[in-house]
Amino acid sequence: MTISALRSSNLVEQLSQALTTQIVSGERVAGSRLPTEEKLATDYGVSRTVVREAISRLKSDGLVITKQGLGAFVASSLRNTPFRIDGDRKDSHKLVQEVFELRIGVETEAAALAAERGTSPQIKAIRTALNTLNRASEIGSNGVEEDLHFHRAIARAANNALYDGFVEFLERHTREQLSISRVNCEIAGWLRDIQLEHQAIFDAIAAHDPAAARVAAHAHLRNGMTRLRRIETH
Repeated sequence: MTISALRSSNLVEQLSQALTTQIVSGERVAGSRLPTEEKLATDYGVSRTVVREAISRLKSDGLVITKQGLGAFVASSLRNTPFRIDGDRKDSHKLVQEVFELRIGVETEAAALAAERGTSPQIKAIRTALNTLNRASEIGSNGVEEDLHFHRAIARAANNALYDGFVEFLERHTREQLSISRVNCEIAGWLRDIQLEHQAIFDAIAAHDPAAARVAAHAHLRNGMTRLRRIETH
């Protein structure tokens, strides 16, 4: 991911979070019309593309509805307010740790379920994602997107749509963690350790060994959190 793309992703997150807070708090009342794309872009100092992506995110969260030719409106009922992670918190280091701990719980069990339930095509997809990730590292790419695809392939192989969907939801936060850690891990010489950890997860899943997959995934994510802490303290 390029720096500009990462910044754009952050702006979408910040704008969607700001609008969510306004809607949930009642500042923007149910049924009211949101300002136009142009006005929101001007008010928040972002592009209209960022506004469109933020509105799309709110729509998928059930907070707004759109009407052809009329614009976006606050949903009439907010009883199903979605789970969100505040990406604009001041204690960003604590947030990073909390997201990592959440990933440990979710992705560790996803790996175990993938080992138990994964089909041959799904396990092949995990192997392909791992090979693609390793090649990206070999040619000097940051490997962020490839790393995400590897973990997403594991979540799909759990054959539980909620795991797949939640891992996808966490990707916006995981992407930023990886963008920081993978570059620094290359400098520190940790990429080989990461490759071995990924391989251990795949081997356990391919062997249909849930216990080993759980241990390997837990070790990888715990080690990842430790590496990120070491980076942040230097």
